[in-house]
Amino acid sequence: MKQFLLIGMIAMLWLGGSTTARACSCMDGGAFLTIAEKAAWTPGTLMVRAEVRDHEAHGMDVKVLEVLNGSEEKSVIRVWGDPGFMCRLYTNGFKKGDKLVLILHRIDNAYYEDERNGDYSLNGCGTYVLREDKSITGRITASDKEMSSRQFYRELERILDKNRPDMARVYPSPVVDKLLTVKVPALRQPTILAQIITTTGQTLQTRELESGKQHEWDVSTLAQGIYIIRFRTEHQTYTRRFVKQ
Repeated sequence: MKQFLLIGMIAMLWLGGSTTARACSCMDGGAFLTIAEKAAWTPGTLMVRAEVRDHEAHGMDVKVLEVLNGSEEKSVIRVWGDPGFMCRLYTNGFKKGDKLVLILHRIDNAYYEDERNGDYSLNGCGTYVLREDKSITGRITASDKEMSSRQFYRELERILDKNRPDMARVYPSPVVDKLLTVKVPALRQPTILAQIITTTGQTLQTRELESGKQHEWDVSTLAQGIYIIRFRTEHQTYTRRFVKQ
C-alpha cells in the first residue's frame, strides 16, 4: 500500500506542469465535440471562445470573445483549474493572449480558497479545451486533431442545433378543425413534456411526447382563442403559440 501511494505521489509531481494532467482518477469523457454534444443545453454549462488575460493561483481570467452555448453577461470570467488534487485541467500551460475554445462548468457551491460562486471550473476528465489560431487544434474528435475554424464551428453548430428542443414545430395556426400537429425534433432525452396553457398561465392539457416524432393533438374541446404550448425538458422550458378558431 505504501509503495502504491509513493508511486502515485511521484506520478502527480511528474505530471504537475502538464495542461492535460490530472491528479485523480476519472473516466475520460472523450473528445471535445463528444463532450459538447453531451453537455449541450445542460444547466451550468458554458461554451465560449475566449482569450487568456491573466493568471491567479490555480486559475486564469479569460475575456469572453463569443458565447457559443449557455448564458454569461460578464466580459471577463474567472476559470479555475486544478490546485493539485482535483479532477480538473491545469491552467498554467496557457499563456496570456492564447485564444481558446472552452467547455466550462459554473461553480455554484464554492468551497476551495479563492473560488467563488459564479466562477467556472475546467474539467480534466476529457477534452474541454481547444486552441484557436489559424485553425482549431486539440482532440476535436476521436480522429481529428486539427480542423479549419469554419469547419469546426459549422460542426459545433450542427451538434448544438440537434439538441435544441426549441426547434419543435406546431401547425396549423389557426387550427380550423380538431387536430393540431406537433413535430418534436430528435432530442437526447426520449420524451418531452408538453402542456397547452392559456395566455394567463392556466394549464388545460398535458402530454408526454416522444422525441423525433410527429404527434396529432386533439384540441376540439378548446374554445376559440390564443393558446400556448409549453415544452419542458430536464433543463429547459420554451413555448409556442397557436390560434384555435
